[in-house]
Amino acid sequence: MSAIADLPSAAAATDNSIDLADDDNTSAFNARSLELEEIGPDKYLSVDLWRPKGNRGVFGGQVIGQALAAASKAVGGDYRCNSIHCYFLAAGQNTEMIAYKVRRVREGSSYCSRLVTAKQGGRVIFIATASFQRPEPSVLRHQYAMPAVPSPESLVSREEHLRRKQRRSGNMSAADIAKLAEYDALPVDSRHISLPADKRGLPVNAMWLRAKGDMSALGPCHHQSMLAYASDFALLSTSLRPFQMDQPGATQKLSMLVSLDHTIWFHEPFRADEWFLYVMESPRTAGGRGLAIGRIYSRDGVLVASTAQEGVARSVALEPDNEETLQFASHVVRFPQSHHGDQAKGQTAAKL
Repeated sequence: MSAIADLPSAAAATDNSIDLADDDNTSAFNARSLELEEIGPDKYLSVDLWRPKGNRGVFGGQVIGQALAAASKAVGGDYRCNSIHCYFLAAGQNTEMIAYKVRRVREGSSYCSRLVTAKQGGRVIFIATASFQRPEPSVLRHQYAMPAVPSPESLVSREEHLRRKQRRSGNMSAADIAKLAEYDALPVDSRHISLPADKRGLPVNAMWLRAKGDMSALGPCHHQSMLAYASDFALLSTSLRPFQMDQPGATQKLSMLVSLDHTIWFHEPFRADEWFLYVMESPRTAGGRGLAIGRIYSRDGVLVASTAQEGVARSVALEPDNEETLQFASHVVRFPQSHHGDQAKGQTAAKL
């Protein structure tokens, strides 16, 4: 249910999309993306679902964000989500809203737990367990340092890139018009950080993200839900970067990239409408699955959240007779292809 591209390229607007210009004082978070309608005790219904063009189903980040919003509604006091673990069981469609049911699994003095089940068309398509913690002080503190990257102000948004392209050419293609409309409608602003040419084959990725609009009137749970929404952008596709299937001369074409699970650990309070840096890497792609992990930093360098995601990653040969094993383009370990169905026996990892 994840988008295949680093950011979704195009999507048709849903019937319940709205014009954000009509409400300048609120974040696009309120533009129905994560809004839920209460339909019973601990039961909620989505009011908006977005299916990116080319996806098998609706955007997974939206489902994660809505599930976390539902779980948060069933938690009182000063509890804040410290982690959410999600499994995508079937692709959700944007032709019918998703119903979320929250089960209050555990109540503790420091932690409480909630189980969220999402159904559509009478079947379960998604489940999540969320843990909530009361804030507590700790003298045990450490984190990875935030990498040095260009500031978001020095980078061009995708919307501005398309507008500059239009100004240079004097017109805009239908495909670019569709892309621009989608980027404008997304509740998240993004700035992609390009890698040098000699490092583009590494399984790493980075981008600045923030929610559009002002979320100052919204509570911490809303900010967490928005970050959960944004955490699905570009994460799983990081596992494909070593193969450079979009480059000339590629021998393989991506046939499927679908999320299996998604986990977020929240470490510190943050504002989702302020720039945060999303650093991603993929330690392994094999067996028809890709794994990616991410670190999310606030502008001042505090590690506010960590993520992990695994998904189905499959490709097909562009030339039917080509049995060449996909090779990484940089210093990454790979395993030679086995013709006996067992890649673990009698093989030594080769460093390219």
